[in-house]
Amino acid sequence: MANTKAIASVAALLFLFVSFSVFFSSDLRSPFSSFSLPSSASFRPRCSDIGGGARPPPLRVFMYDLPRRFNLGMLGRGGHREVPAAEGVGGFPPWPKTSGLKKQHSLEYWLMVSLMPGASGEGAEAVRVLDGEEANVFFVPFFSSLSFNTHGHNMTDPDTEIDRQLQIDLLDILRKSKYWERSAGRDHVIPMHHPNAFRFLRDQVNASILVVADFGRYPRNLAFLGKDVVGPYVHVVDSYLEDDPPDPFESRPTLLFFRGRTVRKDEGIVRSKLAKILKDYDDVLYEDSFATGEGIKASSQGMRSSKFCLHPAGDTPSSCRLFDAIPFSLATWWVSSGRSRKRVHRNRRLKIPDWWSQKR
Repeated sequence: MANTKAIASVAALLFLFVSFSVFFSSDLRSPFSSFSLPSSASFRPRCSDIGGGARPPPLRVFMYDLPRRFNLGMLGRGGHREVPAAEGVGGFPPWPKTSGLKKQHSLEYWLMVSLMPGASGEGAEAVRVLDGEEANVFFVPFFSSLSFNTHGHNMTDPDTEIDRQLQIDLLDILRKSKYWERSAGRDHVIPMHHPNAFRFLRDQVNASILVVADFGRYPRNLAFLGKDVVGPYVHVVDSYLEDDPPDPFESRPTLLFFRGRTVRKDEGIVRSKLAKILKDYDDVLYEDSFATGEGIKASSQGMRSSKFCLHPAGDTPSSCRLFDAIPFSLATWWVSSGRSRKRVHRNRRLKIPDWWSQKR
């Protein structure tokens, strides 16, 4: 339950960044200047707390009451029944423990959780309001990533028809809403964390605030940093809470670790190049693997035994692997970013070998 509340708190904090997109982005105004953004003399960004001023009121969020087929109904058997509050947060089903890689894009679920009764404590950055006239933003709890993964993630018809129809039906609901109509959706928050989420009709919600993992697969007129919010991946592997040896650097026998698909497209070509460069080093573990249950366990153990975890680009610029590695590793290294070795980690005990720079 503690871990659940922690994730829900992170999700609630994202609404703070949403507030910056709504109230303070000049980029947001330029392409859609015909609509006047809502304003409030009493609302200021939370960063004003740094100056020691009084805490401003939380962001007021109206959440659409969508049929369960748009969200909880996709969680499996538990999504179609009422469950005790102890099983989940806010009295609805917990995220399935057997969801595998689907969990990495489950931010849409946690955003919804963060707005349920009892999910956020005193001083929350965002609170749910039941009257849309009182809202600063409008949250659309459509699990678009889970819909893609559940209804035809191989992207072949007719398997994808359910996902397509959900997007059509959702747009029909939104266009009948007076809140959507008066702003053309510009103050609406829609999660699209998976790069293929909402893929059929995403261009019809391009004025809205999108919650994405990165901007790798979006054209500039659909998603950009001045309008949208980059949300973190959710951990797929278990956190490592017992990493406190006398010498954490020397206790880890592996220097560099990577486990995943080594043949990728676009920028991901760096993975196959790294495989050739690193194959002859005894203290480097660089393996091609699939994301099965056993593969995830092996990755967990590999991260816990490594001084550095490599995060080369794959099909997209970002990866859940980076967020999984943070609790495990002394340092994380995103190879595709092109950072110089002196900027990888500022702890002098981390000995970056000369051969790495020469090989690159």
